[in-house]
Amino acid sequence: MMQLSHKKWGKLASLGAVAVLSFSVLAACGDKADNEAKPAAETNSGTETAKPADTAATDTKPADDSKVLATYDGGTVTEDQFNTELNVMKFLQPTYASMMDSSEIKNYMLDQQIAYSYLEGKASDEEKKKGTEMAKAQVDQFKTQVDQAQFDTLLKDQSITEADLTAYMTQVMTAVQHMSNQVKDADVQKEYDANKEAYITANVRHILINFKDAEEKERTDAETLKLAKEAKARVDGGEDFAKVAEELSEDPGSASNGGLYENAAVNDWVEAFKKAALEQKIGVVGDPVKTEYGYHVIKVEKRTETLTDEVKETIRSTLASTKMQDFLDNDLAGITKSKEEFKEEAPAAEGTGETPAAGTDGAVTEGTEGDAAVDGTKTEDAPKTESGDAGTKTDTGTDTKTDGK
Repeated sequence: MMQLSHKKWGKLASLGAVAVLSFSVLAACGDKADNEAKPAAETNSGTETAKPADTAATDTKPADDSKVLATYDGGTVTEDQFNTELNVMKFLQPTYASMMDSSEIKNYMLDQQIAYSYLEGKASDEEKKKGTEMAKAQVDQFKTQVDQAQFDTLLKDQSITEADLTAYMTQVMTAVQHMSNQVKDADVQKEYDANKEAYITANVRHILINFKDAEEKERTDAETLKLAKEAKARVDGGEDFAKVAEELSEDPGSASNGGLYENAAVNDWVEAFKKAALEQKIGVVGDPVKTEYGYHVIKVEKRTETLTDEVKETIRSTLASTKMQDFLDNDLAGITKSKEEFKEEAPAAEGTGETPAAGTDGAVTEGTEGDAAVDGTKTEDAPKTESGDAGTKTDTGTDTKTDGK
């Protein structure tokens, strides 16, 4: 069983999170395959003449003479720029769109935009080139998941163009690349040496016998263990593990795949399952292992305990995220010269029926400290995950439970 949860908004908007934002778009509009029945547009003759809704995407935008919301070393952030960023984030994260009009989120987003803009300006030509390539890959990924008509509609709904989306992604990815390049190979090795267990991966097959049967009837511990031992006996007797798993395993997340979890992070599993994955001999079927979900018959097929290129990139991304958070916490104030402060709408004055305008009070805070208004990107705010059947358990209050890893 796996428990998933929505992460705190700030964490999702932080460095590195953009790499998975496309899944929020998919959640909002469904799979492309489900929506291909209708062409984007047709003439009377039936020939498709679809034209992207955001035809202005390649047009030259008018000069931005909107109010300056923030100034920093090397540039400014205008109201139009900020509103475009906000709308892009609503496009990328529709689940959180309703939150983005709060003063807390707006203040955080303004800090974030200052940081990304500043770091983009500090990036080398090579980092900018890489950021552009990464951004294009992200946008292309979005467009493979939905048809063109849907994509155009999603953009139009947020009053942005494909060019706006690409520009934002380019800025963020350039900042990501710049921060990643600040992480040295020695830093990666040091992190790996200090936390090796966190980076071990394994190919593990398992057969899960739940403490409840298919009709949700409770099984006793003894009954569950007996069934698990019977499954192990069949494998020990020469039957193919994958076939027995497909027949008997009650973990929907892996049963149809012969009980296999491939290249999985061992550290993500609940303690007893994790211990077996770390300690069982390769290729040997161990005795049933008890977790909160039931009994598992486990076979470890492969375990990777070296610093591979893939692990290096994972560590580099993690350390880059830490560097970005350090920049927001400690350096942003030093490069921010002035910043508008968004405030929540005040209640209507008694007897007047009038409500002050929402958003900002128009005041500019000189020498703002630049701290993020929403402290959601800190490492300690990320949900902690345990897993076991092979399943995971996320320690948050908004969990959504599903079976499988």
